[in-house]
Amino acid sequence: MKVKLLFIIAIFSFYANIVYSQQYCIPGRFDTTYYFSLDQIDTLGNVTYGQNIDWQGNNMVLKFIISYPKFSIDPLQKRPFILLMHGGGFYAGDKYDIKIPMLDFSARGYVCASIDYRVGWNTGIVPSQCLGDGYSLAKATYRAMQDSKAAFRYFKANASLYGIDTNYMFSAGLSAGAVTSLMISYATQQDINNFNPSLANELGLLDTATNSYRNQFNIKSVVSISGGLFDTSFIKLSNVVPTLMFHGTADIVVPYGTGYAYNCTNYLQTMGSNEIRKRFRNLVKPFELDYVPGAGHETYYPLEYFQLKTVMFLKRFLCNEARQIIIENYTTLLDTLLGPVINIFAQNEILPNEFTLYQNYPNPFNPSTNIKYKITNNTFVSLKIYDILGKEVATLINENLKQGEYETTFEGSGLASGIYFYKLTANDFTDVKRMILIK
Repeated sequence: MKVKLLFIIAIFSFYANIVYSQQYCIPGRFDTTYYFSLDQIDTLGNVTYGQNIDWQGNNMVLKFIISYPKFSIDPLQKRPFILLMHGGGFYAGDKYDIKIPMLDFSARGYVCASIDYRVGWNTGIVPSQCLGDGYSLAKATYRAMQDSKAAFRYFKANASLYGIDTNYMFSAGLSAGAVTSLMISYATQQDINNFNPSLANELGLLDTATNSYRNQFNIKSVVSISGGLFDTSFIKLSNVVPTLMFHGTADIVVPYGTGYAYNCTNYLQTMGSNEIRKRFRNLVKPFELDYVPGAGHETYYPLEYFQLKTVMFLKRFLCNEARQIIIENYTTLLDTLLGPVINIFAQNEILPNEFTLYQNYPNPFNPSTNIKYKITNNTFVSLKIYDILGKEVATLINENLKQGEYETTFEGSGLASGIYFYKLTANDFTDVKRMILIK
């Protein structure tokens, strides 16, 4: 028993050394814990970061509010930074709409700012009546991109004023703000020019508008609540970063799949969270998708849930833990570790509610454990075991199976104690889970 206990401690120490190699992977901070009280947070309001011409030709001064742990209390001189962008359909909203989550993130240890960006476009009477101007909406999106990029340049140039670590800058938004957050993270100037070169000709370039700062910045992770992209081809291996998405499948403002804004064919075509999910699965890159079947725009989860899942997602990034997660209305359908054996992960376009690989039980185990899986049609099935270096150590299933649920036993008596991975391949579906053998 003592040997087992020592081994468990060694295993967790091994993972702790990996996890805590990141500077900000700190217990109780940047996660679900409120590390600071609100009276330990400094808040500044109405600070200018730039100015530009709005959609009606008027000069507009753009400002932000920011909150961060007080320097006199915080033991860290630099902190990760989150830039928040409000919703409002690109025609309404301001920085104060998301002051509550701004303060929430700062109480967990982040520096967090909420910005104004230029809003306004020819919506007709109301956007949902499809009487507006689609190109006017495209220009509004482009202006928001110009302004949010200018804000990031401002915060990088003035990082010392707020204690920002510019190596850890995150982008997050709601609705129109989520579209903006995704677009500035993935769409280059060339992408926009290919989409419609008139935008740059009329409004100027993305990276030189709104203020005079010309420094570069890197967004390291993205959070999108009811957001989408003009085209998921903007996401490339060269620019992909961990992305968290929330969406309702019946959203007509920003479609969950491929569609048009407000379901109006004269507006912008949009590719929502489900299409982005497919892109990440193809690229085998970390993401989380929380979706609610039949839900509409924005209001399918309480604000507290958005905040909680966001900090959990960002903490995984800070701890160098890459996962692919799909959650349907609070129920986890997929949780795949993209860990040290990333080479054995295959590309996958099948949702996990069609094929399912369950967590083994018991886990940890000695010497045997049970592995359960579900096959939804007659197909060839492979179930293999790999060690932590990615070497195949056992083949449990390698045959044609009929539709149904199956359970098989893995016998580990001939293997050394350690961490192993089991990989299920069925049709186009692939999933991998981790298990621990303790002797």
